[in-house]
Amino acid sequence: MDGDRSRNAQLSSTERGPATLAEVDHASGLLVIACLFAGAGGYMDAYSYLAHGHVFANAQTGNFVFFSVYASGSQWGRAARHLPPIVAFFLGVVVGKLLGVHSHKDSFRVTLLCQGVELSILAALAVVGDRLPNASVVPIMSFVAALQNTSFDRVGPWSFNSAMTTGNLRDATSGLVLWIAGRETVENRRKAITLGSICISFVAGALCGGGYTRLGLGHALLPCLAVVAVASLLTWRKHRNVYSLTAPNGVTVETGSSQD
Repeated sequence: MDGDRSRNAQLSSTERGPATLAEVDHASGLLVIACLFAGAGGYMDAYSYLAHGHVFANAQTGNFVFFSVYASGSQWGRAARHLPPIVAFFLGVVVGKLLGVHSHKDSFRVTLLCQGVELSILAALAVVGDRLPNASVVPIMSFVAALQNTSFDRVGPWSFNSAMTTGNLRDATSGLVLWIAGRETVENRRKAITLGSICISFVAGALCGGGYTRLGLGHALLPCLAVVAVASLLTWRKHRNVYSLTAPNGVTVETGSSQD
């Protein structure tokens, strides 16, 4: 019985091998884009925290914790600062999902649209953000971060988060452990490398954002804007070719969005 199961598993793996290879090839093309957006996510959080009142743009878990800590001490004014980004992130997810509800066959168009909105808003903030109150800048950034994360959240078979990195770290570690343990070594090695690269990119973005913002220069969002612009350009190039990327057995490779 165990031998039959093993043979059936091997047969199943062989049958889906071509589609998997095509999916992995496509994932390698998306990984650079994912790393760039993760870097932008880390940059935005560091920038918003240092330059706009110690409030996170992306890490809503942190905002929930700060709100709760301040509220527990009856510091309602300080607690209230962390609510607008949470609401704005919520609205960004709603908008991103609604845009993708009827776009099963062309989710890359939704991704490009959301990235275009993000690019435009970040460009405006890079120019006038220093003259706007913190209470408006951070929620705006939270909104575009939610759009970015909702419209582009997959690299091949693996989901990821460009706005925060806890889930990426968990899945990268899981893949690493299973790879070392010898279970599905090829798949888990790719998973560990892919999600580990995204984690490293997020940290690198946060380091750059923190360092550049601490310099006290004007227009501290310009490096982040440049990264998002490059990532959006690469996404557009991927969009031009994605529909010709099919597996040898005729199965179309999934894009980097899981809109449903």
